Amino acid sequence: SAQSCAVLLDKEKYSTVAANTNCTNYERGSAYLGQAGVNFGNFLKEGATDNLTKTLGIKKLSSPTDYTTGNRGYLTNALCLIGANTFTSSSRCPGASPRTGTNGEIEISLFANIADLIYLSYGVLDNDSNGTISDSESKEFAELNTVGITTSGMGTGLSAYNNNFEVVIGTSHFIANSDLTKCDPYDGNYTDNASSNTPCAVRVLALGTEITEIRPIYKLDDMIDITAGGELNTRVSMLSELTMISTALDSDFDSLGIGSENSIRKQLTFGLSKVDNGAKDNYPTANEACIGVLLFDVMFLLVKNAADNSTTSSELKSENLISTNDLLTAVDSTLSLLPAGASDVIEALPMNSARIVYASSSGYTDSYEEAESSLYEAMKNTRSLGIEDSVTGDGKVTFRELTCVSEN
Repeated sequence: SAQSCAVLLDKEKYSTVAANTNCTNYERGSAYLGQAGVNFGNFLKEGATDNLTKTLGIKKLSSPTDYTTGNRGYLTNALCLIGANTFTSSSRCPGASPRTGTNGEIEISLFANIADLIYLSYGVLDNDSNGTISDSESKEFAELNTVGITTSGMGTGLSAYNNNFEVVIGTSHFIANSDLTKCDPYDGNYTDNASSNTPCAVRVLALGTEITEIRPIYKLDDMIDITAGGELNTRVSMLSELTMISTALDSDFDSLGIGSENSIRKQLTFGLSKVDNGAKDNYPTANEACIGVLLFDVMFLLVKNAADNSTTSSELKSENLISTNDLLTAVDSTLSLLPAGASDVIEALPMNSARIVYASSSGYTDSYEEAESSLYEAMKNTRSLGIEDSVTGDGKVTFRELTCVSEN
C-alpha cells in the first residue's frame, strides 16, 4: 500500500520500495535517491560536503555517458522514472514515459539532477576517486593545444580590415572608410568597402540623430586549433551531458517557482560550486580570473558570437562582434582600435565593440562556415566546446568552468 511504501522509506528500505511498482513514482524515485546516497542522514555526517566522492559513493566513470557505474545507476533509474522530458526522451532512458509532473516528482528530479551533476563531474575528473579534483586531473581533462597562443596576439592572424569601420547611427548601419568620409549603407555584407563620396556626417544630418557607435572591422586570417585537431570526443560528450543535466535542473527549479536569486536554490546548488564556478578562481580570493581559462579565451572570445550560413542580414548586425575590452585584454593587446592619424573627432566617438570578418578561399566572408578550410575547422572545433557565457552559481556548467575546477 501507499502507506507501507512511505513507512519503508522512513525505515530506509530503499531497495524494497524501488522494486515495488505499486509504490508511487515519487516514492520509488525517492528510494532510488536513497540508494544513491542522496539522503539527509548521509549529508548530515561530519565532513560529508568536504568529500562528495565518499558521500555519494562516486566511482570512476569510463566516459561521461557511463550511466550505470556505481551509484550513478540509481540516479539514472530515478531520472528515467521522474526526470524531465530531457531525460525520459533520451537514449539514456529507452522506453521511459514522461513524468506526470507533480511537484513531488519534480522535487525528487531536482535532487537527482544535482547529484548527477556532482557524480558526473567527479566521476570523470577525479581519476583516483579521492574526493579532490587536483590541478593535474583538471588539466589532463581540459588539456588544449595552447602552444604558441598568448594574449598579445600570438596564435591568431587578426589585423585591421582595410581600416574600415561599421558606423551605427540610431538603428541604421553603415560601412565607412578610415576617416568616415565614405559612408555606405550596410546591405548584408560587412566585407564591402565604402565607395560613395557621402560622408558619415551627411548621413547623420539626413537621419537627424548622432552616431551611436563606431566599430573597427578586423580580419581573421588564421588561428591555432586549440583542440589539437578535433580530439574532442570525451570533452564534447562531457559538455553534452552537463548541458542536458543543467537544462533539466534549470527547468525543475523554474517549475517549482524557485528563481535564480532564491536562497533555497543557492543552498541546494552549493555542492556544485566547485564546478559551477563562473570560470573564476574563487580560492583563495573570490572572483579572481582563472588562470586555466586565459589562453582558452583567446580563441573562445573570437568564435563565440560567430555568424554562420543560416544568419540573416538583420541578425548579422549583432553577430561577429567582440567587446573592445575583451579584444584588447584577452585576445590581442597589441591591436590598435583606430588607424594611425585618426582625428580627435573620431577618437571621441563611442566605441564598445569590434567586428570580425573571416578569410575565405575567395577573399573574406561574414560566415565562419565559409571561411578557409583550416580556419573553419579551428573555429568549428573550438565552438564545439560550448559558446555559452559562464555564470557563477547558475546551475549550469560550461567547459570554461571545467578548466577552472582545480582553482576552486
